[in-house]
Amino acid sequence: MRNSICSVLLSVLAAGVSQANAFALDEPLSDSISAERQLILRDMRTAVAAMKVFEKNGETLQPAKVVEDPIFRYSDPQRQIIDGTMWVWTIDDLPVMTMKLECCSLPEPERRWLFNVGSTSSKLIDVKWPFEHNFESKKPGLKFQPLEAAPKLTESKSGRLLQLKQLSRKFSATMLGTTGPDDTSEMRLLPTPLFRYSSKSGKIADGALFGLSATGTNPDAIVAIQWREEGITGHWEFACMGTTNGGLQIRLDDIEVWSQPILVGQGPEFDTWSWFFSGRIK
Repeated sequence: MRNSICSVLLSVLAAGVSQANAFALDEPLSDSISAERQLILRDMRTAVAAMKVFEKNGETLQPAKVVEDPIFRYSDPQRQIIDGTMWVWTIDDLPVMTMKLECCSLPEPERRWLFNVGSTSSKLIDVKWPFEHNFESKKPGLKFQPLEAAPKLTESKSGRLLQLKQLSRKFSATMLGTTGPDDTSEMRLLPTPLFRYSSKSGKIADGALFGLSATGTNPDAIVAIQWREEGITGHWEFACMGTTNGGLQIRLDDIEVWSQPILVGQGPEFDTWSWFFSGRIK
């Protein structure tokens, strides 16, 4: 009887862990797996530090600064991703680019690392890697729209976080065509913001990037929500972006507000984002 009770308790605990955020997923690891993940993260840090990201302002390239630590960490066994991290680069405290850097268990050594960069800039970006790879966006990354019938910005930082979370729950999404044109997956809103920001020079009093996932915790789409100041007033606004080649439909209060066609098989480079495999990381 005691063994049966223990088995039930362990099953309940395992189920609870599977629903937790990406960092919680990584908690119950053996020492050997933990050591491997530490080495993977070390290599990821090296790769990120060697990258150069610029925002184009006319003919001028303004360098962006990477946030020191990954803003999110996850795994995705369904896609053979052993370990994944998301990073963000900023200018004037505003996010201008995100990157998912994933370590894969695919058999081909040249597909060990997967880089996936996406612009969150209102301008164009230029990204350079140290191993003769680069990406230049052709359009601004995010196009903001007003969030109608949203509350006035509250004064306290904790109150604003609550507002951001409440507004994020107005969004839902579906992924299309990852395994075929008739394949659909309802996406999960990650409950905690991936990244929170504000910028006096950018006139953003508060904002956050929220992730949506089709496989658990891997962010396949991002919804940015922010309060833009206008004199003594302001307004809430939102913008959406994809971080996958699957089709995406994002809804606000069950009304579609943004979509991405199925991009499977259409190459690794698009107007605002790009992905590629590499056997090397530096």
